Amino acid sequence: MHTCPKSEPGPVPHVGGPVSAGEPTVLIGYMPAARVGDMAVCVGPPDSISQGEPTVIIGGKLAARLGDPTSHGGVVVAGCPTVLIGVPAQSKCMADASSGGAPFVTKAGA
Repeated sequence: MHTCPKSEPGPVPHVGGPVSAGEPTVLIGYMPAARVGDMAVCVGPPDSISQGEPTVIIGGKLAARLGDPTSHGGVVVAGCPTVLIGVPAQSKCMADASSGGAPFVTKAGA
């Protein structure tokens, strides 16, 4: 599942939906593994996963995880809770802050 904040001209939001494809030879939680470039169902035009874990390759593509972005500006919001792939996408902010020597991290726009 993914979210999708995009909307076409007019008041119709895309909403988001399930990843419609995946790597059929790799199952995670009995579902095909989602990867960068895999399509995701959307009310408007199809969405796709745009970023994944660079250290994990599944079927020649980067593995997708919770929090990875989609081309419409949404994120992957559902997956198998018992499988962890690489470094969580949410930790990038903390890693960037650490490498820059920041003692505290605040939410952008806060």
